[in-house]
Amino acid sequence: MFKPYEEDKSVAFGDFDVNLPQSIVEELDQGWPGKFKTHIFDNIDEYKFADMYSEDEGRPCFPVKVITSLEVLKHLLDLSDKELLASFHCDIRFMKAVGLKRAGQLTLGMRTIYDFRENLVDYMAETGENPLDEIFNELLAEFLEVAELDTDIQRMDSTMVKANIKHLSRIQLMRKVFENFVRELSESQKNRIHKNILQILDDSFSEYLNNHEKEDILNTLLGKLNSVKQLFKNDASINDTRVYHHLCRVVEEQSVETSSQLKAKDDAEIESSSLQNPNDEDATFRKKGLKSHQGYSCNISETASPDNPVQMITDVSVEPNINSDVDFLNDRLEEINIKAPVDKLVVDGAYYGSDSVKSSLKTETEIIPTELTGRNPKYSTANFTLSDKQGIISCPMGQKPERDKYLESSDTYAAWFDKETCKDCEFRSKCPVSEQKKSMTVRFTQKRHDRDKLRAKLAGEEYQEIKNSRAAVEGTFSALKRAQGLDKFKVTGLLKAKCSSVYKMIGYNLKQLVRALKMKSKPVICT
Repeated sequence: MFKPYEEDKSVAFGDFDVNLPQSIVEELDQGWPGKFKTHIFDNIDEYKFADMYSEDEGRPCFPVKVITSLEVLKHLLDLSDKELLASFHCDIRFMKAVGLKRAGQLTLGMRTIYDFRENLVDYMAETGENPLDEIFNELLAEFLEVAELDTDIQRMDSTMVKANIKHLSRIQLMRKVFENFVRELSESQKNRIHKNILQILDDSFSEYLNNHEKEDILNTLLGKLNSVKQLFKNDASINDTRVYHHLCRVVEEQSVETSSQLKAKDDAEIESSSLQNPNDEDATFRKKGLKSHQGYSCNISETASPDNPVQMITDVSVEPNINSDVDFLNDRLEEINIKAPVDKLVVDGAYYGSDSVKSSLKTETEIIPTELTGRNPKYSTANFTLSDKQGIISCPMGQKPERDKYLESSDTYAAWFDKETCKDCEFRSKCPVSEQKKSMTVRFTQKRHDRDKLRAKLAGEEYQEIKNSRAAVEGTFSALKRAQGLDKFKVTGLLKAKCSSVYKMIGYNLKQLVRALKMKSKPVICT
């Protein structure tokens, strides 16, 4: 049953403020515990979690403000659950951070933490809503105001985060999925499977692996798994289970149907979205450069104004690692503008494309890529003047063409210029015109023209400082991975990964807030 937390306002003999030296009390108030209490704990709206609980059944829930705050502390300091509980019960800094006044005021068991996490994930799966996103946004507004940060310039980047799974070969994956399936069967259900198929799980199967080619082994395994799939396809007690779905998924993703039987796909034909490990069915495969990754992609946006004393993360999103950077930008830009309005967003070239241009126009945000994908063209069309969807008005030197046209089918502009005029032009060596028998011609698409104009604009001095600011976001990811464990999720499944990432970003922003407040408190020395 949901019950809002009522903070104890009484004064007792065991209170820290009564028993500790004043210097320690002030240190707690001015350090991260006091700032956590003031700017995080006091601003968590417990009612956002109320729908996760029964209105009038069961015992009152453990204070949601406390347990949510502890989750932030866990990811801020990269603690295990055991370390978190020990700190909560024995470390006065943790007690101070979550509004407790004395040791033993509240006690917490591991089971309560697990239940809260499971209830939250179940609620997210059922409703499609994540209360933590709302908590993050409200805390962000508090942080930005207190630290006096501008959000008009921001930078965006993504990083790969490993899933909490073991890498499995295709053969290991099939055996693991089958093992999980058999483990869930009753003895009578297990007896329905032919003993030759069950031999997949025997130690003797290793001898078969050593004496046959990989392709033959894969074909054999897929044939046996498909037989089991067909055997239980009409069994309502089995075919709606998670383990049966995994078995079906492996058969479908790993094989192709021929005229006579199933045949294993070649390695290169396996989709990146295929099941990597049954312990995490959301993790996907991606190859970036020379490295292979199994897991997720974490995308963040953070402030980047040079006038800010510190920078803070304004948005976080986690998706399977096959999600593209352009998709992240398109999905998140509108939301970012609602909570932290941005005029200029600095990104790398992978974020820039026709779709992201549409998103930028919709939100009136200028997308500034540090570089554009593809090779720079030898000649630029940036300074040609166009009549939109009609033709070319003039060349970079102001010369009007003898004739011009616009081809709607290919969104292409073309123009023909006098040969004698172009012959002595000082811009000739930089111009994309080509010589024909009777005239000089130029032809280019609207897309080419737009990209050339963007390249020319980004080359200007006013954009250099803004572009250079993007590199700092890599330092943010480095800090998150090194100090807060973002290099690998300690949970499995997309929804749990999303929760973990939000906790980590709240913790990171708190550290930045503490830094900003320390800067404010330093006396100004006049010279």
